[in-house]
Amino acid sequence: MRGLSGAAAVVILLSLVLAAGCTSPQPQAGYVTIRSMDVSIPDGQPPSNVTTVVVIPYLDAVYADVGSVDLQVSAKEAGTDIVVAETVLPIGNLTPGKTMKEEVSLVLENGRRYDVWVKVWQGGRMRESGSVNVYLPDRTVIERRLAYSLLSVTALDVMTPDLVADPITLDIVTAITNGGRASSGDLAMEIRVVNLQTGITAVRESRPLGTVAGERATEKQVRVTVPNGYDYEISIRLIEDGAAFATSTGRITLAPPPQVIVAGGAVLDSARSTSPVSLPVPKSTPVGPSSAEVGQFRVQSSGAPMPSQTPGFAAALAVVGLLGAGAALRAGRRR
Repeated sequence: MRGLSGAAAVVILLSLVLAAGCTSPQPQAGYVTIRSMDVSIPDGQPPSNVTTVVVIPYLDAVYADVGSVDLQVSAKEAGTDIVVAETVLPIGNLTPGKTMKEEVSLVLENGRRYDVWVKVWQGGRMRESGSVNVYLPDRTVIERRLAYSLLSVTALDVMTPDLVADPITLDIVTAITNGGRASSGDLAMEIRVVNLQTGITAVRESRPLGTVAGERATEKQVRVTVPNGYDYEISIRLIEDGAAFATSTGRITLAPPPQVIVAGGAVLDSARSTSPVSLPVPKSTPVGPSSAEVGQFRVQSSGAPMPSQTPGFAAALAVVGLLGAGAALRAGRRR
């Protein structure tokens, strides 16, 4: 009996040792990861409404050689899943200790923000992905000048020499101050006058204003003619070398006042005001960043394999251990 009990104990101990060895982590399978990523915007690109962006990911193999690696680089509208450009490259095999560098060019529209995504696929399974936010400023010729911020509008009035004339003449008078030492660029005023009773655009044109000397203030005047007896909305846009620096919209009332008929058929007609009409002083047009902005690359998801185990063999050994324990228990009862 003692021999049987000792044998059972030996079986139990051996089973536990083997089970512990089989459930311990096995050597990791090789997989691929993104070590880091750069975004480059090459200099010397001519003015255009698009920009070439070069995405440079650095890929590493971890633990062992990996094969069937593909690289997917895409640009999405910032904060959305709308893909505007995408490239997929077969990479092939990677070896641990040797970082692979790839360069992928994407042509993107200016004046917008993008999320540039990099995904690494191994054997048809996505192993790791990450993104970086990129802003591309407008690089068209018309938007290249940024010095217009030195100009400010201090007053804007609409006046008329004869309030009852038909058609009526409207003088748009703008006071502009140049805060810089150098003379401003060529100025222009884009004008749009809409008849509020009919919805018809009465005036739509652009007028040159010349320049404003450095550290000086001056008044610029533009004259338009429209039919009298209506109300109008006047929108102006002030331009320097093709770039807008201020806008304003206001209304003027030229419609005849209501007539009041009193006893005896007499008609009372309110007199029209001959005071100048003021429009809101334009505010500077908001300007986006003048250069490209690139955020920090962030890994969004990782598909690294977990430590592997052999649960089937471990389960079999556990059964052997239980049988040994049962044999030991029976032996004890016989004693």
